[in-house]
Amino acid sequence: MATSADSTWETWPRAAEVSVDPDAVRVRLVDGRELRLPFAWFGFLDGRTEAELRDVAIIGDGEGLWWETVDEGVSVPSLLGLPEDPPPDPSVRSYTVDYLAGDTGWLVEIRGTGFSSHGATLAQAKRAARGILRGWYRARTLRDVGISVEDVVHERAPTGVR
Repeated sequence: MATSADSTWETWPRAAEVSVDPDAVRVRLVDGRELRLPFAWFGFLDGRTEAELRDVAIIGDGEGLWWETVDEGVSVPSLLGLPEDPPPDPSVRSYTVDYLAGDTGWLVEIRGTGFSSHGATLAQAKRAARGILRGWYRARTLRDVGISVEDVVHERAPTGVR
């Protein structure tokens, strides 16, 4: 039985390179596909200067494109008509969630999904993790869809100890 969604996330579209033509943005995906998208497809780029159009960067490990001077962006999967996050892998029935104590609360990372969150308390962090998974599965409870969660709590090491 699979215990993570790593393979689903690894195949989800991500940008490797981005460049700009006079009338379009070019994106090479990590899987080798190349996209050429006219600026006209992006309403927020309408009427922008050449300098503003060229000020594009890849963000989030290839998850999106961001025009800094315009303060707008798009997700790479949306360029292909896909949702930002891949659908849950139906073979995955169990997730491991890491909780790391920090100065202002708890950082949450759901292994194999790319999802993360936080909570002021450990209980809030656990509710956040389960809320993310319930939303992803569009379920009232994780039990309803046969999903189990293993919580791994990482207390912060004392100062000076690694």
